[in-house]
Amino acid sequence: MELHRSPTSALIKRLLRLHHWRGASPAHAVACVVWIVTVLVGDVAVAQSPSGKVENARAALSKWVEARRIISAEREAWRLGKQTIASQIDVVSREIAVLKERIGKARKSIADADKKRSELDAERSKRRKVSNDLLERVGDIEQRTKDLLPRVPAVLAQSLERISQSLPETDEQRDSLSLSRRYQTAITVLSGLDKWNRAVTLKSEIRELGSGKKVAVSVLYIGLGQAYYVGTPGKDGKSTIGGVGVASPNGWVWREANELAPGIQRAVSIFNNEGLATLVRLPVQIR
Repeated sequence: MELHRSPTSALIKRLLRLHHWRGASPAHAVACVVWIVTVLVGDVAVAQSPSGKVENARAALSKWVEARRIISAEREAWRLGKQTIASQIDVVSREIAVLKERIGKARKSIADADKKRSELDAERSKRRKVSNDLLERVGDIEQRTKDLLPRVPAVLAQSLERISQSLPETDEQRDSLSLSRRYQTAITVLSGLDKWNRAVTLKSEIRELGSGKKVAVSVLYIGLGQAYYVGTPGKDGKSTIGGVGVASPNGWVWREANELAPGIQRAVSIFNNEGLATLVRLPVQIR
């Protein structure tokens, strides 16, 4: 036996079409379903429907209500999940922004470090070149200083002996000394030579004559290039022994020049402030 079409049935159909269960809250949906069931039960009772069909209708409505509940629960779970995912995306986005900023700073630091390293490499290369130039120069200075030593008078060579022996002779000796030490040694020797070369120096020496006789003489050095010696004056105050010395690459060369003894004696007296300053003519030989 079918349910007769009643005004209530038509109303339910209109409500279902109007509502479609969209946008309604779960509580609202359940209330509507309960109301519909109540109306249906009333209509069934009025139509005197068999009890089996009423139970079927109730069972169908119960399943439908459960389905709507599940759908509503899943929608709520999806909404909450969506919010959670959106929050996580926001957190990750902020972390990505922070990481990008750190990466930018790290790249800048790396670029600055590379630039600094390049500058240090350039400075190191420059210093290495300067050091090599200085090594070459000090080597040249040392060699020139050694070349001058044979021209040094024996009396000066004795005073410079200790420092001049510090001039390196081999590569091993050069490598064992610092650049500053090598420069200092060469400059000390050259300073002593320059001081002597710019002055007139009087020294007492023992000189061996051509006859093999050794006599005490006064030697007047004119710088590093020329020298004159005169023997000790006799009882008459005059000296008969004189000579001239000239520096050469192989050492000093001396020759007797007794005829120059009076002039050399006069020059020595003037140097010692023992006589009036006058012009003294003496031969000069340059090698």
